[in-house]
Amino acid sequence: AVTYRQYTCFQDLNSKLKDTAVLIEEKLDEVLSVMCINFDHGRYSKITTAYLLLGKLQSAMDQLHMHFTSAIHSRTYETVYRYASNTSADQKIQYEDLCRCVPLDLYIECLSNILTTLWGIMTSYQKMLSYHYSDSSCDEKLSQFDKNYVQQKLQLGLARIWQDVQNKVNPYLVSQDLSQFQFDDFIKVLDLVNRLIQVGQEFCGTPNIPCDLLREPLRAQSIQYFRRYHASRTEELHMFLNMELWELLPVKPTFTTLQLNEFRFMASKQNAKKKLSEIDDGYFSDKTPSPFIFANENVMEESFFDFQEDSDSDVNEELKQEFVEDGVAETDKGSKRKKMTSKVTFHNSSRDGPILTNTTLNVLRYLGKYMLMMDSLKPIAFDVLLSMSQLFEYYMYAVYMFFGSTNVESSNPRLAQLLLKIQSSIILADEPRPNGINIPAPQVSDLINLHDAQNLFGLKERLIATESLVFLASQFDLWKEYLDNQIPADKLNFLNQFYNQTLPLSRELREAVYSGVASKAMSYNAILQLMGNVKWEIKELMSEPNSYVYVMLQEMEAMQVKISVVSTFVPIPVEVYQMIWTLSVSELCNVFLEGFGSARKCTHEGRAWMQLDFQQFIVQVDKFITIKPVPGKDVVEHFIKAYYLTEADLEQWLRENYMSYSSKQLNSIINCTTAQFSKMMQRSRLSGIVDELIKKS
Repeated sequence: AVTYRQYTCFQDLNSKLKDTAVLIEEKLDEVLSVMCINFDHGRYSKITTAYLLLGKLQSAMDQLHMHFTSAIHSRTYETVYRYASNTSADQKIQYEDLCRCVPLDLYIECLSNILTTLWGIMTSYQKMLSYHYSDSSCDEKLSQFDKNYVQQKLQLGLARIWQDVQNKVNPYLVSQDLSQFQFDDFIKVLDLVNRLIQVGQEFCGTPNIPCDLLREPLRAQSIQYFRRYHASRTEELHMFLNMELWELLPVKPTFTTLQLNEFRFMASKQNAKKKLSEIDDGYFSDKTPSPFIFANENVMEESFFDFQEDSDSDVNEELKQEFVEDGVAETDKGSKRKKMTSKVTFHNSSRDGPILTNTTLNVLRYLGKYMLMMDSLKPIAFDVLLSMSQLFEYYMYAVYMFFGSTNVESSNPRLAQLLLKIQSSIILADEPRPNGINIPAPQVSDLINLHDAQNLFGLKERLIATESLVFLASQFDLWKEYLDNQIPADKLNFLNQFYNQTLPLSRELREAVYSGVASKAMSYNAILQLMGNVKWEIKELMSEPNSYVYVMLQEMEAMQVKISVVSTFVPIPVEVYQMIWTLSVSELCNVFLEGFGSARKCTHEGRAWMQLDFQQFIVQVDKFITIKPVPGKDVVEHFIKAYYLTEADLEQWLRENYMSYSSKQLNSIINCTTAQFSKMMQRSRLSGIVDELIKKS
């Protein structure tokens, strides 16, 4: 053109060629911008070839990032505009203001479409990047310098594109008060943002990407949302416990928490991991659908209930007739006692479902939602764990308050300390805690009768309440690995303390509850009165036990019948049955101690009679419990044998065994033993030793 510039025709031709080149570049640039939204391998190959021929490939790469930024801004605006209300076509609204115009009921749908749009643009960028790293025909024509330039430019652009994505999502996240959302909707928002972060990590090729613009807005809102949600759930739990009648909720033996919709996310995570291991195509494969579209999953819960017709007719009529009236009557020594024919129905895990109530099921549903929140927003995972522990502890505290014995301070100091901690930390006090949880103290329903001896003082309700707590504790054992992975390392001490102290002590609550049955199940005072009428200063050996022993055994059989009737409504776990009888036998051994200790005078023949009575009792106890040795047996036998001690050995025995007996019982031994030798001074000295030892203890 320079050679022939003196010719007018060449000047016109040169001008037209320049105009054509500009027009070609404009068309190429237009098609290039389309590639940002819908990448096409064939068309993009032709575009890069054209830019290569024009010598404009590097400038095209510079322009490409502007096209991606423009696509992110324009397509996001268009998406939000479709959902916004109270806007007119001729009104230009800032993007931040436009986000506030999206109705709350369309918020999640709009967010899903925003993220799908952005994911599509990011997918196009990834495909473009893959193109320039592949062995394409166009890249073979590139010089090594141009090839390195294009690859480096695209690699550097990853962080810029990701920042642009965050800049468009952040204003939308802060545009609404998410506290108005239902729990499931709030979780969907968290899930969408977490998926976007995962997409961003794969897009940038590293898990260490900046995402504060996404996490911080949700973190602040999540803390406030969860606190309100937890306060609402504790109020509901308080109401449920106050109304709970502690009736067995019939569920199938195969019941697991994974059958609850609230725990479905755990199964989904396992399935997702399995699919990911089978197909590792990532988020930007042609086969991958949008990760931000919620599938219409069937949310119908698997039926785990095991409802059967139940009525009083199901209870064996013979069992009803075998009830023995309360009150003790003297029984002839030689009379034959009616043999027990009733059998206890024991709980069988392969036949019977776990013991739980409607309230237990509700607590499980709460805990499932809490764990989902923990999974969706890890920065507040510890706050969620703390709230989960509060739900469990309040349930445990209610069971104790409703059914527990009052002497737990002496029988189980660690349990008493835990209950006191629960009371001081979460139970509503006179002055509410400004930054803590305040739950009113639970009140047992007036419909629960714990004073009827015929139903063993509410054994059925006690059993269902206590064993439902044990079942709840067992579920935490199943979640241990999951919770370990969710909680920050510096907070694991709290989790370990919960597992090593609170959960084991919840199982120890059994004794505090069932002792309320054992301490009243039999007419101990009436039996003790009968023992008080026995004259132990006999002169000949007896071959038959005292009548009170037969009354005691009759009481035990009556109690067994009552337990068997309860078991027709609630199958009794073997360990619970053994515990009830262990506590009851311990009470009877205490009756023996108290009765024997009331004896003012006792001969050698009388001591032999005591041994005969107690041995007859021990033989019959084997029908009810399999625990060896029989609880309290050694204490009673040592007490009886102490009557045979010489004066020289008695003092040593008192010093070694004073912790096992009351002052009254020890003085009874002193009085009966020293009375044989008529040594008042020795009696006074030994009594003084007992008083001194007891004061020191």
